[in-house]
Amino acid sequence: GYYGLANNIAMSVGPMTGLFLHDSYSFDTIFTCALCSCAAGFLVAILVKAPRKEPVKREPVSLDRFFLLKGMYAGIDLLLLSIPYGMTMSYMAFYAKQIGITAGTGLFFTLMAIGTATSRIFSGRQVDKGRIPFVITLGMAMVCVCFFVISSCGWLMEIDPRLGTAVFFGIALFLGIGFGTMFPAFNTLFVNLAPNNKRGTATSTYLTSWDVGVGLGLVGGGYIGQITTFDRAFFFGAVLTVVSFVFFRRKVAPHFERNKLR
Repeated sequence: GYYGLANNIAMSVGPMTGLFLHDSYSFDTIFTCALCSCAAGFLVAILVKAPRKEPVKREPVSLDRFFLLKGMYAGIDLLLLSIPYGMTMSYMAFYAKQIGITAGTGLFFTLMAIGTATSRIFSGRQVDKGRIPFVITLGMAMVCVCFFVISSCGWLMEIDPRLGTAVFFGIALFLGIGFGTMFPAFNTLFVNLAPNNKRGTATSTYLTSWDVGVGLGLVGGGYIGQITTFDRAFFFGAVLTVVSFVFFRRKVAPHFERNKLR
């Protein structure tokens, strides 16, 4: 769960920092800072010490060594949720400019990161108590509402720019809470479906679904925004969150309750 939380915060802080730097510095400076951050991360990774494990006999190569078959339904659901997340990370600044919000959009990701960190205060304890489907359902419901509100911000800007701007930045906090509640719980869900010797496979399945969804969100969101407008792209993301919510309640949650190992 802590990996998912840290990953969400990092993916919010990254765009936030980049947008703040873009307001004052050149792209050369931005990429130099990114290079320095990567180098610092590499140095910290070198310092991490893990206990040495005895070699074990490897099983024959099969699909379930790379993908947790019991996590197939959860993987599909997570993929659907990651598509609008990828849109948010990639195109929120373009959307804000398109609807006339001129304030620094780095503030959106700042509020989103705060919401993500805040979510751990209440969601972590619930996950530890085994209420994983409840936590994911709560996060999904919040994200569904947030994306429908985001897609309507263009309409609100036409009625009252001050109201539209306030809603745009205010919803970022709740979006962070929703994602911060949901994604770490999903990570725990995958791990709880796997035996001890396949926890790595469970995490791999989680990350694969996440990365594929974010990539599809980047490509799909850009294409929809190019042929129409970004508010329609985010409305499409909102529809996907509804589909994933229904799929989770009807398929993923019952499957998890029947097959969980811990």
